[in-house]
Amino acid sequence: MIVFLMAATVSSLAAEKETQWTLLFDGKTTKGWTPRAKVESFKAVDGELHLSSKENVWVVSDLQMGDFVAELEVKIPIDNKGFNSGLGFRLIGDKGKPKGYQCEIDRAKPGGVYGIGMGGWLYPKGKEQTAAYQKEVKGLFKPTEWNHFRVEAKGPRIRTWLNGKLIAEVMHKQSLKGRFGIQHHGKGGTVKFRNLRVRETK
Repeated sequence: MIVFLMAATVSSLAAEKETQWTLLFDGKTTKGWTPRAKVESFKAVDGELHLSSKENVWVVSDLQMGDFVAELEVKIPIDNKGFNSGLGFRLIGDKGKPKGYQCEIDRAKPGGVYGIGMGGWLYPKGKEQTAAYQKEVKGLFKPTEWNHFRVEAKGPRIRTWLNGKLIAEVMHKQSLKGRFGIQHHGKGGTVKFRNLRVRETK
């Protein structure tokens, strides 16, 4: 009985430790984030992270991780029909545009996976896959509302979810650890982020 209780306690503690999240944004400041190019505005507003720019820019985190689960909510500007943003992860490089992976955040390919400086689109890729992807995500992304994204990276496997639905599952191992990032592709408008959190996995 004692052995069983000890095992149960250890298992419970392990489960509790595994579910601990690290906030990527404290809700009050931009501490821990660095723009890699000129921005119009980058600030914390009522628990949200607001990024405005007229040129393509990445804002990169101090925090680095390898295997993880990340979650966030994003709202894009409704007055910019071609708006493009993204959540970067496993980003490498200390200056300028980083290399790594991006979970796409836009109207065209939300939840898609792009290899920054690593060959471009990883998913969807090609006409056939893109056609199937477009059927799967039709109506899922809400341009005027908050959208929930989830990214899981474990070894070479990368998976993304949009508003609770699995979107992409790819295998790629060019970068296995790095920083997180948020993108503004330029052309004005403010993209808003909230509830950014990550959990390291083993």
